Amino acid sequence: MNTFSAVRRKYLLSLSALALSATFSLTPGASAAAQQAPSKLIITAIPDDGDADRMRENFGALASYLGQAVGIPVEYMHVENYAASVTALATGRAHLAWLGGVTIAQARMQMGDGITVLGSRDIDKGFVSYFIANPDTGLGQLADLGELAKAAQGKDWTFTFGSKSSTSGHVMPRKFFIDQTGTTPEKVFRTVAYSGSHDVVMQMVADGTHDVGALNYASWDKAPGELQAKAPIIYKTPPYIDYALTARSDLGPELLGKLRVALLALDASNEDGAKVLKYLKAGKFVEADISEWQSVVDLLESGIDIGN
Repeated sequence: MNTFSAVRRKYLLSLSALALSATFSLTPGASAAAQQAPSKLIITAIPDDGDADRMRENFGALASYLGQAVGIPVEYMHVENYAASVTALATGRAHLAWLGGVTIAQARMQMGDGITVLGSRDIDKGFVSYFIANPDTGLGQLADLGELAKAAQGKDWTFTFGSKSSTSGHVMPRKFFIDQTGTTPEKVFRTVAYSGSHDVVMQMVADGTHDVGALNYASWDKAPGELQAKAPIIYKTPPYIDYALTARSDLGPELLGKLRVALLALDASNEDGAKVLKYLKAGKFVEADISEWQSVVDLLESGIDIGN
């Protein structure tokens, strides 16, 4: 089967289906140079997976799919930290970026209307984080995080988040902890660390490096059963909005429209689509608007204590 032809056919059918609701014509008098598509698109992503090679493989598949669909080569560029992904998009080193809620809000605060959302996963508008604990703590399922704070009193427990800029691995778990306990993790645990990524948090809790930690539920759910048993869930947070594929608005309405249609059409009918959806723990991509992340912008602008 010719994968390129199959992807292009699916893309063209989807584009036709959405033609009544999307406008791809240039504004009269607009600069042709401003609307000219680049010869190559660069996509990056927050490094929330501790395995850089795995990220290259799977986001490379997304790049391949999008490139085949819109007829422009797309290349994945790996970055070493969350801030670098925002900087790459804001400065134009990347045209597209897979970001989480906090990094979307940070990019919005830097770029204003210069950032747009192409779509999010079907799981991203009701995302949750898990608090997990090493079995040696004796902790079971908790009704709220106030119970965790009480259980930690007089103990020598340590705690780990993921990256400081992670929505699901730090900022939202911290927000819920503060809301439910009236204090910060630093005042409850002997130390509070930042392990960098969700899978590292899980491994460090499982091996006893840290007693308790927080991570996104998708990372825990896709871990092997034996690892889950060594880092069981003790609390699930309320839902919030998280990841999306974002783009620079200056790509222009025509190319952005094509990219959006291609993303929403992605499914498991071709090898790249199946790989991407499996890796991202998604059934499909859905429409989303940058305004849906305003609550995260408001949270950051409120001056929430995000730790030392």
